Amino acid sequence: MRDEAFVCSFEARNGRYRRGIATCAIAQSDRLVAANKRLEKLKFVDAEVSKIVRTRDGDLLEVSGEKNAKSAAYKSANERKQYDPEKLESYFKDRHIECWRRRLQVATPLLAFATNIVVDYQLGRASQNRRKRATEFMELVASLGPAFIKAGQALSSRPDLLPPEYLQELQKLQDRLPPFDNEQAFDQIESELGGKLQDLFERIDPEPVAAASIGQVYKGYLKTGEEVAIKVQRPNCEKIIALDIYILRRMSGLLNELLRVVKYDFDLKLIVDEFGKLIYDEIDYLNEARNAERFKDLYGNMENIFVPKVYWRYTSAKVITLEWVDGVRLESDTLGEDRSELVRSLVQCSLRQMLENGFFHADPHGGNLLATNNAALCYLDFGMTSTLTQEQSYGIILAIVDLVNRDWESLVALYKKLGILDKDADEEPIVKALNDALPDVLDASVGQFNFKSVISKLGTVFYSFDFQLPPYYTAILRCLGVLEGVAIQVDPEFKILNEAYPFVASRLLSDDSAELRSALELFLVKDGELVADRWTSLLISASRMNGDDVSAGLNSFLEYILADDATEMRYMLADLLVDELDGLGVDLTKYLRGYLASSSLFSLQVQPGDAQMSPKLQQALSLVNDSLLRKGVRIDDFFGIVQR
Repeated sequence: MRDEAFVCSFEARNGRYRRGIATCAIAQSDRLVAANKRLEKLKFVDAEVSKIVRTRDGDLLEVSGEKNAKSAAYKSANERKQYDPEKLESYFKDRHIECWRRRLQVATPLLAFATNIVVDYQLGRASQNRRKRATEFMELVASLGPAFIKAGQALSSRPDLLPPEYLQELQKLQDRLPPFDNEQAFDQIESELGGKLQDLFERIDPEPVAAASIGQVYKGYLKTGEEVAIKVQRPNCEKIIALDIYILRRMSGLLNELLRVVKYDFDLKLIVDEFGKLIYDEIDYLNEARNAERFKDLYGNMENIFVPKVYWRYTSAKVITLEWVDGVRLESDTLGEDRSELVRSLVQCSLRQMLENGFFHADPHGGNLLATNNAALCYLDFGMTSTLTQEQSYGIILAIVDLVNRDWESLVALYKKLGILDKDADEEPIVKALNDALPDVLDASVGQFNFKSVISKLGTVFYSFDFQLPPYYTAILRCLGVLEGVAIQVDPEFKILNEAYPFVASRLLSDDSAELRSALELFLVKDGELVADRWTSLLISASRMNGDDVSAGLNSFLEYILADDATEMRYMLADLLVDELDGLGVDLTKYLRGYLASSSLFSLQVQPGDAQMSPKLQQALSLVNDSLLRKGVRIDDFFGIVQR
């Protein structure tokens, strides 16, 4: 007679796992062993794990067991896969046949291309042939496999290394390859997760829903009914990438010598190692799972933002299983007016990632974003993330302010402070080059800034001078450029800096850190006078932020300017108002006396036909006035009725 079935189900709730058992009499002792083995596979971090024991009557009983037990996947999740060039050298040094075969495949076209560059330079045709060579380089990179495709994509955001023509061509690289064989994929899943597919999943759809250079994705169904996305890595992917990195490192010395002939003087081995660290992070799916969980913790509760959860039991270094999300791409016509709102959510969330928390999704292209069925923005694929220190976040904020206000002297000084430019570099020619490269930007409004165009022109300066962009800065440039590209597909008039500046303005006004406070003063004051356009633009831009950030920013600014040590700033603000009123032929004393008791302290009543206060200044003063009224501060207290 068949034994009564042993049934166990696991259900996740708030990070804890409950176990229900249909107790039964099982004669064979190996059934007990098998049950505990199954349980062992499902030990999760911070779970209260139970053990199955047999009572004297022969029944099975669940007994509370150890805490903080971890699955094998979670244990290894803490053992980060590291890029180690010395280990690569040690591994491949005796594999001569394998290495030489691939070296010929890589070295022959690369050296031929480098030789053409040298010939162009020697014959004076470098500028004439640059666009042609850039296209050839992109096609060469695309033909050499996944490691080179990823490297090309990384180089596309390195204006300090390559001319604009090369950057533009490399941005066309598509990380798409035909799917690999299902049998290989399913074997990989079974090997990585330690079980048969039919035991692990209820079912998996027979065809992948997406395929790229590193892996492909299947839709699956857990035994408990949840729909999941299962990403599995291509067979031997890590070894193929490691070999290509090893070969590039070995070739770097020769390529450096060739490139120095044409004045390309940089350390190629250092660049290869930098890329190696990035791609090793991306091919480690446990690292991606950690990134996904951290991203969900930080941003999953934001309004209109959704982040899928990780299923750790079905995740390893080469397989990652996430919650399945139904949705459409942001450019889909089916979204209608929701598209613009989703783009705003995307930009605001991205700015918070980069400028507040310092942990950001570094590859937010259209394929990694979905509009869910309930009109939320869903992030996918967390293989490429980056982090910023507080100092680096402040540096990005100040760079945006300098860029928007065309303050090239301040921008160059900032780049020196951040180590992007040598501290002994001559500033004057760089400032002149920035002015020459961006003449149209100097006359443009914030809303006319096209980030891709600006970066292309800045890239010319980066390339011409000895700029060294650190990885976090290139990740920021790539992220902002990709964001604007996604948004333009929804709204052709979209400008990323126009959207970013209000957020930056609010941070400048509300952050009480000494560094940003000092930067705010340097920004607002020039030659001992308050710069009217900057002061008004900052307040008006901050007022465009949604939610509590507006009042928080304005209130923080007022607290700053009302402080005992800010008397000089108040004097400068008074002088600014005096100059404006003088220009209108209005006596300041009469103006103040006439409106001290007014509920509209800064309103300027002039007769029709008279000169009018500039709209920007009027709007900025109105914002300050409204905040003063809420604080109960009188105009005479604010200015101290400046009598000088």
